[in-house]
Formats: sequence, structure tokens, C-alpha cells
Amino acid sequence: MVSASKFSGARQYSESYISVGFTFTGDANKPTPLCVVCGEKLANSAMVPSKLKRHLQTKHPSFQNKNADYFVRLHDNTEKQATFMRKTTKVNERVLKASYQVAELIAKSKKSHTVAETLILPACKAIVEEMLGPEAAKEIAKVPLSDNTISRRINDMSADIESVVLEKIRISEKFALQLDESTDISGHAQLLANVHFVDGDAIRENFFFCKALPEKTTGEEIFRVTSEYLEKGGLKWENCTSVCTDGAAAMVGRTKGFVSRVKERNPDVIVTHCFLHREALVAKTLPAVLVHVLDDVVCMVNFVKSRPVKSRIFAALCEEMGAKHKTLLFHTEVRWLSRGKVLVRVYELREELKVFLTNERSDYAKQLASDEWCARLAYLADIFYHLNELNTQMQGRSENLLTSTDKINGFRSKVQLWHQHVESGNLEMFTLTKQWQGVHTAALCEIIVKHLKTLEEKLSFYFSSVSTECLDWVRDPYSSASVGGKDMTLQEQEELTELRQNRGFKLRFADLPLDSFWLDTAKEFPLLANKAILTLLPFSTTYLCEISFSSMIAIKTKYRERLRAVDEELRVCLSSRSFKLSVTLWEPSQEQEAVWRPILKGVWITVDTFLSIRCNPSCEMASAQLGEEKDIHSPPASLEEYTVKYSGQPVAF
Repeated sequence: MVSASKFSGARQYSESYISVGFTFTGDANKPTPLCVVCGEKLANSAMVPSKLKRHLQTKHPSFQNKNADYFVRLHDNTEKQATFMRKTTKVNERVLKASYQVAELIAKSKKSHTVAETLILPACKAIVEEMLGPEAAKEIAKVPLSDNTISRRINDMSADIESVVLEKIRISEKFALQLDESTDISGHAQLLANVHFVDGDAIRENFFFCKALPEKTTGEEIFRVTSEYLEKGGLKWENCTSVCTDGAAAMVGRTKGFVSRVKERNPDVIVTHCFLHREALVAKTLPAVLVHVLDDVVCMVNFVKSRPVKSRIFAALCEEMGAKHKTLLFHTEVRWLSRGKVLVRVYELREELKVFLTNERSDYAKQLASDEWCARLAYLADIFYHLNELNTQMQGRSENLLTSTDKINGFRSKVQLWHQHVESGNLEMFTLTKQWQGVHTAALCEIIVKHLKTLEEKLSFYFSSVSTECLDWVRDPYSSASVGGKDMTLQEQEELTELRQNRGFKLRFADLPLDSFWLDTAKEFPLLANKAILTLLPFSTTYLCEISFSSMIAIKTKYRERLRAVDEELRVCLSSRSFKLSVTLWEPSQEQEAVWRPILKGVWITVDTFLSIRCNPSCEMASAQLGEEKDIHSPPASLEEYTVKYSGQPVAF
């Protein structure tokens, strides 16, 4: 009984055990023997001299003749290394995060990767050294910002954002696409896509992908590239509720167009022709007499800007005459707002332009001297100002079919109203044209009436199916003017009736955005909420694709025309979701314990994680200590072959 009670408690560590190469770790009341040579931990029951000595003799026979002082020095060196590792690991987490933050800023600013190493890092070092001293500058120098490192950082952030977005789309089950195709500076065709999906309590929009079209830009090729990406991301065409395109033949062709291929996979998909592109088609319609005026304006601008010397002379003339502007604007056919801006600028500088063209003995000076021609120019400037205003109103990230339809219908009603007033000789709605009302008023009004009538016809042609009165209940289910549509089932009408009597939702309706309100009602009124979400989910324009193309032009310049990773750059640059970095140290399982070695007392990390720049900062911290960066992405063949030096002390894996 005495012998049993003697060993019932935990064995305690004795200072004499260091002579056989053992110290302890863990709880002091129940210590765990720790070999100072190999770092192996034994059970508490092995805390006896005979078992500890047997471990030293069998596993480390070359150390059995060493005295206690040797093991004390070895233990002290290990403690110093552990302390250094703890300090540098804390610092290194900040170094890694700083590196990712700089990479994200570079991607969002659309700059070259080399700017980090050639400009940002030297600038930071110079500022910090001047403000905080040379020691702080040395810490800044540890941040890895080489060209390859920034590229890896952007790829990492892009992969993280892409995986999160795809996961959220899979959870929401419904998504809407907008697609467009364009050619970059190197001549490669790029297909861009953005996506709408339900994310928690709101409808989110995000950059989806940018893929190169290898050969032809046909509808079949666009469908193939898009389908491959959806399949890779675990998405199905059956869950795509709508597709918005620019209306090109490759997109909307009846037999081989992209949309026809999509309808084969999902007959219920809603196809939307971009409202902005349709409005641009409407704006192109002009009577012949106004077309001549526009052509003359373009020729005048080209004449002035054809040679730099003429531009300088014209600028000096404008300054001398006290003009508000000094330069003319080029007309670009593909830019939606170009016509209106060019016409307004020419009208504002018409006097200066007339003097310049007269001095240059140009025949176009006669047009500027004609009051009738100037009156027509004033009308063109006015009407394109209103068209540009409509186009600008439909641009934005919060547009949907309901809001864009309201703006088109509102403009159509204004055109009809203008038509009536112009027929009676009232030009009040056209500010610049009104100044010329006394000059051939009847002939001018006739031209304006003819153009406004053509605008009405084109608006009716390109927006023939635009009617949302039956969807007023989506905008405001509590309005007495909104009634259920004919396409609503009996169950949906019943849920709408119940919703109107629900005081709680009625109070929340005024405080929540429209999409959040309907998502909030989904649990109690699933059929009605689903129908409302399917109405709000589709894109009405390809505005996000146009923004993406502008960013692509800024990223892939003539100096970076060989850049291939446009998809990753654009995703980090344009995605609404930001990348979040987390650095963790892992502890091995029992199966992994035979392969991994302890680096710190009580802290474990994998060799692969330690050596991988992408997953763990320690490799970069080691590289910073050595004054160089190493790109290692695979684990070593054996643990003993890798040694990283810290302050002259080797740390073996």
C-alpha cells in the first residue's frame, strides 16, 4: 500500500537530469521530459534517471559521454533561438501583411509590379529613416516587395476573392450575368463578365472573370469560354436568371449567337439588351440637315487639331479673347458622351473659332458666320446635352430594370412634351437654341419637330417592351396604386395580401433598401419574395463591363502589353470584396508528429508551411535576415537537408 501511494502522483523534474540531456516542459506540477538534443517529449512516467539515460544511449550514443555543462549550453542556445523566433514571428506577421497591403494598393492603382521595389520601398525607407532613424528604416527594408513577390501576392488575393465569390454564388443558387467583349492593346480578344448574386441580406455585384478568346469572337466561342468557367466553379446555367449583353451579332444572333446557346441550356433565362447601348443607337438618329452640321463640326475640330502649331495658335487666340476654354475636343464615335461634349465646346468657342478659321482662310469660316448654321449647332448642343444627361443617369452600380425603365419612360414623355411646345413655337426647353429664336424660327422649329418625332419613333422601336406598371408592387407593396400583376399566381397574390397587412414589415420597409427588404421577407413570404428578387437581380446595363475595359486599358498599356494575368489584376482591382489575410501557426496531429519537429517550445509548424512564402511568413523572415528573397513552394526531400540561420545559430527541422 505504501509503494502504490508513492507513485500515484506525478513525477517531478530534478536539476540533475540535465546531465543525461533532459529538461522539462509543460505544467510544473506534472512536467514532461524534453530532450535538449532532438526535442522529443516523453511521458511523465519516464521522468526517472534510468529511462532518461536509456533514451540518450539508444538515440544519441555520440552524446552519452558529454558532461552536464555541455547540455546546459545546448539548452541555453535552444532557449535563445526560441526567444528570437517568438520576436521575429510577431514582427514577421506585420511584414507579411504590409507586403499584401502594398500589393493590393498597386493592383487597385493599376500600376506595374516593379513600382513597389523601384519607388515605394526606397521612398518609404527614405521617409522613415529621416523621421524615425536608421533602425526603423532597417525594419522597413524587411518587407518583401520584389516584382515576383507582388505578382504572387496579387495571384493569392485573386484566388481568395474568386473562391469566396463562387462559394457565395453556389449558396445563393441564383445569379445574373453581364458580358461584353473587346480587344486589348496587344490585339487579344478579352471576354469580361460581372455577376449579380444574393449575399445574405443584400444583392451584391462583383467582377466575375476576364478570359482571352483564343481565335474568333463568335457566339459559340464566347459560350464555350463562359461555360468552362461556370463548370470549373461548380455553377450551372440552370441557375442563371438573366444575361445582359451589348446587342452585338455574336451575342444575340438567332442561330449561333451566345444568347441562343444559353437558351438551349436554360429556356427561362431573361435576355437584356444594354439600356446604354440602346440609348446610344437612339442618339445616332439625325435628319440630313443636322448630319451636315455635325460633319462640319468634326471637320473644324480636325482642322484645328491636325497640327500642334495650329492648336497652339488657337489656344493663344482663345486666351487673348478671354475665352473660358482654350482647346477643342476630338469626336470619338464609340464614346457615348463624345458628341454632346464636342458640340457644346465648339458652340462656346464659335467666335474664337471663326476668327481662327478666317485667318487660316478656311471655307468653314462661312458656316460660323451664318446665323442659321449656328442656330442648328445650338440645337444639336442642346439635344445632345439632354441625351448625355439620360445616359449618365443610367450609369452606376445600383441600376436595375425598374430604375432604368423609369428613366427611359421619363425621357420619352419629355420628348413628347417638347414636341408639342416646339410645334407652337416655344423653344424654352433648349437653352442655347432659345437665343436664336428670332433667326428663321419657322424653319428651325420645323427641323426640331422632325428630329423630335424621329426620336420618339426610335425610342418606341428600341424600347418597345419597356413596361413595369405590373411590377409596382415590387417597388412599394404597401402603395394603394400598386396591384398584383396578371402573371402572379394565386399563392403569390395571397402572400402579397398578407404582407400588406403585416405592420412589422411595413415599418421596416421605410428603413431598409429594396433588395434587403425582400430578402428579409423571404422566410414568411417565400414565393412573393422570390419573384421580387428575380425582378431586381438582372442587370439593365453593361456599365460594369465598360468600367472593367477602362481598367484593363490602364493596366495593359503598351509598356505591359505582354501581361497575361489580366484576370487576377482586374479581380483585385475591381472586386467589391477586399482580401483579408490571416497568419496562423499550426500544431501537428499525432500522425504528423513523427514527421514534424518542434521549432518553438509548445509551438509547431510544418516544414511546407515554413518554407512556403504563400502560406507562412517565416521563410520570408529568414530571407530578410539573409538579405535576399527565395521562392520555395515545395517541401524538402528530407528534414535534415534544410537549415535556416538566425543570428549565427542553426535551426534544424
